[in-house]
Amino acid sequence: MAFAGKWIFVKNEKMREFAVAAGAPAEKVDQMIDVPITVECTRDGDYYLMSFTGPKKTVVQKFRPGEPFTEEIGPFGMTRVAIAKVEGNTMAIMGINEGEAVEKREVTGDELIFTFIKPGVPCIAKRYLRRA
Repeated sequence: MAFAGKWIFVKNEKMREFAVAAGAPAEKVDQMIDVPITVECTRDGDYYLMSFTGPKKTVVQKFRPGEPFTEEIGPFGMTRVAIAKVEGNTMAIMGINEGEAVEKREVTGDELIFTFIKPGVPCIAKRYLRRA
């Protein structure tokens, strides 16, 4: 599995602009910008388990591709119902409600790139991690 292992934050691209344009609470935006997170991914049968660990807390996503699951959205303390699709080295996490953000996760060599897209938001944000 391309996603297996531990990944360490390297840099962000346009995260602040994206978060503000997407309607994130202003007082919470700084909590997600350049935060030194680690991501650990394992697989248990059909289920993926991804743990996002930051300086203040750990958020865990457990899901089976194609089935709705509830995910916590980082430092905002919000949740949404999403569906994951996995194809090879690419994973897409999409909110089930129209107009919600799509998060694409792609492994390229020793790099994991998260790409954030939301209808109506004029920019695309990226978060880069490297394999530990």
